[in-house]
Amino acid sequence: MEMILIGFMASGKTTISQLLGQKLALPVHDLDDEIEARSKLRIPQIFRQYGETYFRDLEADTLAATIHRPGILATGGGTLLRVRNRQMLRASGAKIILLQAAADKIYQRLQKRSNRPLATGLSVQAVADLQANRSAAYEECADITINTGELTVQQTVERIITELGNLCQDLDLFGHRPD
Repeated sequence: MEMILIGFMASGKTTISQLLGQKLALPVHDLDDEIEARSKLRIPQIFRQYGETYFRDLEADTLAATIHRPGILATGGGTLLRVRNRQMLRASGAKIILLQAAADKIYQRLQKRSNRPLATGLSVQAVADLQANRSAAYEECADITINTGELTVQQTVERIITELGNLCQDLDLFGHRPD
């Protein structure tokens, strides 16, 4: 992978990865889609039939099978909950972009979707609490952080491209940050 998008559910990873892939002429892989293809089940079905632990095991295995493909990877909101997954992301050599939005914005986006098993019945405060619980894992891996809350998809993609350019200027030829 050249780029991996991480962040809380409904932060824009899938939508932004698709436009970013078009703009940069890179293939796009969505981890949730990969999980569904491997399991031949929709994610809500996996949660209902087998539970979250089974889903997280499947997610980790799918990440390991997908992470070395060329292109852009959009992860699931909970992918970074496991240490093993964070280690794989950091070891991949890809630029990791954290997409963030305020809890109220995430809550609004979640109201438009019914396919998120962990979002069912969440209040704005519950979203904020869940975000707070996951923030350290996200920040541990992120090379770039973009707040998508007040940006359009196009503006977010442009900001990512600009930030990647800035990041690459700050790296030496071997991809290490200067001391």
